[in-house]
Amino acid sequence: MPDPYLNNLEEQLRQDRRLGKARRRKRRLRRMLPFLLLLLLGVSLFFLLHDQSNDIPEQTETAAPGTAVATINFVGDICLDNAMLDGFRTETGYDFTPLFRRIVPRLAAADLTVGNLEGNVTQAELASDHSYPPALLQALYNAGFDILQTANSYTIQNGITGLSATKQAIEAAGMDALGTWSSEKDRQEHGVLIRDVNGLRIAFLAFTKGMNNLRLPVGAEYCVNLLYNDYDTNYSKIDHASITAVVEEAKAQSPDVIVAMVHWGSEYDQQIADSQKEIAKLLFQSGVHLIVGSHSHFVGPMTLTSRRISPFGGSFIAYSLGDFVSCADTNSARNGCVLSVTISKDGEGVRITNLEYAPTYSAAPSEELELREYEILDTLAAIRFYNSGYYDSVSEKLYERLISAVEKMKEQTGLGELQSTQ
Repeated sequence: MPDPYLNNLEEQLRQDRRLGKARRRKRRLRRMLPFLLLLLLGVSLFFLLHDQSNDIPEQTETAAPGTAVATINFVGDICLDNAMLDGFRTETGYDFTPLFRRIVPRLAAADLTVGNLEGNVTQAELASDHSYPPALLQALYNAGFDILQTANSYTIQNGITGLSATKQAIEAAGMDALGTWSSEKDRQEHGVLIRDVNGLRIAFLAFTKGMNNLRLPVGAEYCVNLLYNDYDTNYSKIDHASITAVVEEAKAQSPDVIVAMVHWGSEYDQQIADSQKEIAKLLFQSGVHLIVGSHSHFVGPMTLTSRRISPFGGSFIAYSLGDFVSCADTNSARNGCVLSVTISKDGEGVRITNLEYAPTYSAAPSEELELREYEILDTLAAIRFYNSGYYDSVSEKLYERLISAVEKMKEQTGLGELQSTQ
């Protein structure tokens, strides 16, 4: 299996230049502390040339010249509670920039970055647990996010009004809200999110198992795509007809790739339920190519069935990416990952040419771990910083936890054992 980090210095420098080019192309119009980010990027790339002992396996193919290529980053749940919100409160409002500063270089290398926003957006003075101020959206946009999934447990936390306000706020911040609609007309006109990226046409869909046992008001069924008919009780009656209809709607848009973001499974449970497997099979058979899951707060299994993107669907599934921003009490749930998928298109068709993940750690203030603030750590970079004696490296105790998390994640994902069936 190829090493995800190149051993040859000349090849590494070429990769560094490619990442820098992608960063400038995607972010040239964005304004987020440019001098700080350039410094962080430089430091990160410097340490990439050192200690490669903790690299994560990847599946890579080389794209032919002239091929259309797009890279998508996916992350899991973005969850903040009251304590975290208070940590980013300033005299003039909120500033969430420090939360993402260490992970920006990782996110910036992709053409699109997608995450699951667990919560609603409200006025700054009303911000509370899972109700976020608009400043969070601006920080996410500046960190590199393009699409935020809103079909999840908190879709109607603040009612249909909250759903609409959240969608509008995400769009006002320069991103797309995925999986919720504020009216029947909105649903009819924008039921499928299409993004054209570097010559590739990508369709995004989103589904949720439920909404914290809340039920949609009569007449508001257009608001969100649901996986179950009994979505407010037992989550046992899969809504086959609705799921298939949504995928057919996407296929009618003639995309090269169909991606389904699904909020499913059980919280803090690493077992994959039979109904999840049945839903995955249904989505693949209907024509979905990539399935990316959330909700369990743990990183789950990833399976590649075919590199080739065929009209019949069924290429890759990641059952859960864990938490990207976590308010969990358990340390294990603070380990998430950035899943990176590169898709290429040429005269022979569409293929997945690169598939890898990078572990992350959602840090919180801790005397035991010598952590002073909330921030998202790039786990592999943090390990390298420690091994190289970087002045601002993590503590020995956190270092040991990160090493353990990397090894455990290899087992959880199974990514190292991925095989293409062509």
